[in-house]
Amino acid sequence: MEPGPVLAILIVSAGGVFVWALSLRYRRRELEHKERLAAIEKGAEIPEMRNGYGPRQYLLRGLIWLLSGIALSVFLFGLFVTTQRPRSIGDRIYEAKRIQELGGTQEQIQEARNDTTPRQGIPLGLCLLGLVPASIGVAYLIFYQVEKKSQAPR
Repeated sequence: MEPGPVLAILIVSAGGVFVWALSLRYRRRELEHKERLAAIEKGAEIPEMRNGYGPRQYLLRGLIWLLSGIALSVFLFGLFVTTQRPRSIGDRIYEAKRIQELGGTQEQIQEARNDTTPRQGIPLGLCLLGLVPASIGVAYLIFYQVEKKSQAPR
């Protein structure tokens, strides 16, 4: 299986999860807003705004981003390793014919026929893509440590 469809499915799935998470957050905030409006109409005390951004929240986010980045790098490396395959005879013959049509020398044509270097599915450098979310996770973990120290009793 080519990496193209797998990568497309992965991207579409990630996008779907992202849109779903945004819709859940929107719905929660909409319900909180309705709750505040109902309290105002009844003359009751306005519910306190919920702020879920304590140090533990940053720890959780940091761990999620860090481990997601590591998992992405491992996945892409596994994809890189498993998509390398030797050149088929058909590929080598096609390449030799193409070189011949372009006016290549007999030596170049023979070299293309005997070329058995493996074909790569995805480049190895793509595995470094996981460093982006991993570094975001490290930033959250650093912020968590700073926040925890600033809130510690003196």
